[in-house]
Amino acid sequence: MLSNKTSSAVRSAINAIQHYKVLNILTHDCFETALETEQKISTEKKNDSPLHGRPILIKDNFCLRDTLTTCASKMLANFRPPYTSTIVQRLIDHGCIIVGKTNMDEFAMGTASWGAFGPVANPWSLTKTMATNEETSKTVLHIAGGSSGGSAAAVGANFVSIAVGSDTGGSIRNPAARCGCYGFKPSYGLLSRHGLVTLVNSFDAPGFFARNIDDLIYATNAVAGSDGADATLSSKPFQALKTSSESSKEKKRIVIGLPDDYDIRALSTEYRSCWQDLVHQLTETGEFLFRRVQIPHKPYANAAYTILSSSEIASNMARYDGIRYGHHTKNIDESKDTYETILKKTRDESFGERVRGRILAGNYYLLEENYEKYFVQSQRVRRAIANDYRKLFEEDKIDCLLTPVVSDDPITLAEYEQSNEIFSDNDGFTVDANLAGLPALSFPVRISSKGFPIGLQIIGPFMQDQALLSIAQRICSTYHFPFLDLSTQV
Repeated sequence: MLSNKTSSAVRSAINAIQHYKVLNILTHDCFETALETEQKISTEKKNDSPLHGRPILIKDNFCLRDTLTTCASKMLANFRPPYTSTIVQRLIDHGCIIVGKTNMDEFAMGTASWGAFGPVANPWSLTKTMATNEETSKTVLHIAGGSSGGSAAAVGANFVSIAVGSDTGGSIRNPAARCGCYGFKPSYGLLSRHGLVTLVNSFDAPGFFARNIDDLIYATNAVAGSDGADATLSSKPFQALKTSSESSKEKKRIVIGLPDDYDIRALSTEYRSCWQDLVHQLTETGEFLFRRVQIPHKPYANAAYTILSSSEIASNMARYDGIRYGHHTKNIDESKDTYETILKKTRDESFGERVRGRILAGNYYLLEENYEKYFVQSQRVRRAIANDYRKLFEEDKIDCLLTPVVSDDPITLAEYEQSNEIFSDNDGFTVDANLAGLPALSFPVRISSKGFPIGLQIIGPFMQDQALLSIAQRICSTYHFPFLDLSTQV
């Protein structure tokens, strides 16, 4: 551990990360470069960005020039990209200091942030309220959620104030709820995906973790805007989001939809009570009106997401053959091994079980005899779900939806290791926003009886990110969440 504990923000972040190595937050650190950068910018004229001098972490599927970008996979264990992603470069331009690359699920496939570098542990497992294993006297560790768990855990523990993640089917909102911080998935097409290692082209959305909504806004404003390198980006000029002090003081009554389709059997009694209690609390303020709503095609959302994401994954993962780049097997019999044999050996050695499972499923859905009944039908469902939400927001005049994010407290790492799930039941709370490209925000509400944060989420109309965040400010101002701060214990 670095011994010089000065007031340096970067050094404080480094010391905290090193002190709590048990959380396994990083795949690769940039400590020396970060300290050099901090020293350099301290002698320069400070820009007016609220992000200037801030230490940040970025998920390890965002490219950073000449720096390891592994996607937590053996396949890319030695990959150093020759360029930096648009989002990361713009954060650097605003004075952010990158401290490291965060651990994640391999190629962002999973719900526990457990890839080739091992699992990320939930920082709330380290609090005194958590049970310990009496036989070993060690703290029982729990999952941090996924796939952006490293970023969520770092912000939840207060090692850094902002971290970058990506959300394909809930990969920001799920770990944000697990780790007790804010997790923002902007509208699809608001932020550039250039330099984000693709998982599912039509779902992937870069986003941020923070401990307050204004920091989410600062980060979004810093990176949004046109980018010729991303053809999926919205063509509309970006209008900077307003912080809580800049937004209108008008107290328009907010109409919030409560979708019956999210009140599923798997939702625990305690998490359902949190949802209901917040509704009651907000109703009493007189500023919010709640309506029960239905999403007719919601029952088919998980199946459509599974098929479409697996199909795009199978297509995208085809590039990883170990020939052009990536891991290449050394177990080759030159006298008889074909390209297909070498490819199989390479992938067996470098891809985890969950990645191979999704590739296999995607290729099955894309078979000629299955294409129409699976892939095409799922596209129809996706369009229908998007229309369901459009109707709620445009015709029924619902300002946003309030829903759960996860169904219960996180399971232990040991329990997750014994499971063989490729997709999670909790996906049902989050995939709709990706299917329809909608903005969504996970926010912490209270602590469960077992000492874990309980989060909820709001989902808003397409490209109405400002309205969504403004509503979130009003909701979260009605209560106080006891954020975790492990940094003070270093």
